[in-house]
Amino acid sequence: MKSPWSHTAHLLIATSLVACGTKGPHGSSITLRIDGASGRTIYLDRFENNRPVHMDSVQLGNTGEGVLHVPALPMDFYQLQLKDGDALVIAMDSTCDLHVEAGADHLAEPTALTGCPGTEALNTFYRKALGFEARMDSLKRAMGGTRDTSMIAELNKENMAYYDYCKKFIADNPGSPALLSAIGKLSIQQELDAYKAVRDQLRTSMARSAFYVNFRDQVDRVEKQMQAAQQQQKEMERMSNLIPIGSAAPEIAQQTPEGATLSLRSLRGKYVLIDFWASWCRPCRMENPNVKRVYEKYHRKGFEIFGVSLDRTHDAWVKAIQQDGLPWKHVSDLGFWNNAAAQEYGVSSIPYTVLLDPDGNVIAKNLRGPALEKKLAEVLGS
Repeated sequence: MKSPWSHTAHLLIATSLVACGTKGPHGSSITLRIDGASGRTIYLDRFENNRPVHMDSVQLGNTGEGVLHVPALPMDFYQLQLKDGDALVIAMDSTCDLHVEAGADHLAEPTALTGCPGTEALNTFYRKALGFEARMDSLKRAMGGTRDTSMIAELNKENMAYYDYCKKFIADNPGSPALLSAIGKLSIQQELDAYKAVRDQLRTSMARSAFYVNFRDQVDRVEKQMQAAQQQQKEMERMSNLIPIGSAAPEIAQQTPEGATLSLRSLRGKYVLIDFWASWCRPCRMENPNVKRVYEKYHRKGFEIFGVSLDRTHDAWVKAIQQDGLPWKHVSDLGFWNNAAAQEYGVSSIPYTVLLDPDGNVIAKNLRGPALEKKLAEVLGS
């Protein structure tokens, strides 16, 4: 999954970026020496909605030298730019003095970039990342759309090495702005703990950065989604365990389409499939032909189906039975998800089935398609 700031994260990888050391609170400077840029103007840009906006500039001297005096700035990503396509992304605030040496048309590959430990960390990551990506691109080109198993294995090996390197870089460089480049290479679903760690490490130092805020919001959103999914899974497991395998199935007595009362107990002596469904449930309707085929195959051998509908209206329920040609027993209390039997059996999604033996004990749950036919062949013979 790509994050909302992935375009910027790619820019940070594709160029370069530095973090800061320490200085006084009154601003900092960027000392420049750009070979081949004599007399040209270099700009210091901030980013607005991922687009650079000029903040300051300096005309470079005869040897490409110049100094930008940076006013009070929060820790964030900025850009030094000679022209479109020739830029160096940096991360700094007003406590950092930065020294840059590079060639014109090659700002993204500085020959010297000093002023703080974060610079070295990011350049190390940048160069290493480019190496991995170049090797993987070369393998993909060599494959040319073929399915060469040895080359696929080599590509997977290179990809895993890159992944592992990013994880190690994150672990070895806590609190560095460069982490926003490395973390984007990892799967947020698989590495949520790493994403949360980066979020928490940068929460104070980059609180005013739009890049960080977008990243933080993404992590917060996925964390909440995964917490909700885990809670839902626990609830489904709890509901499923209401009627464990081997237990006696609770009695169900509801109204047939004709208005009579039919009880589950009246079907003792047969293998009975309790089928929770509804006319409005598309997966249920798609499964009905499979259930009908199995019913026709095993009904004469002592198999019955007890359909419990979660419909809300009698007309919709009866119309679906007629349209799908369902010849088995049907009941409902027209309670929708509040159907009394569905509540007692812990039904949280449909279609949902419970298979009973002739004594009314649960022998299987949630069987559909081939799994249902296989189980019936086991107990009734093929």
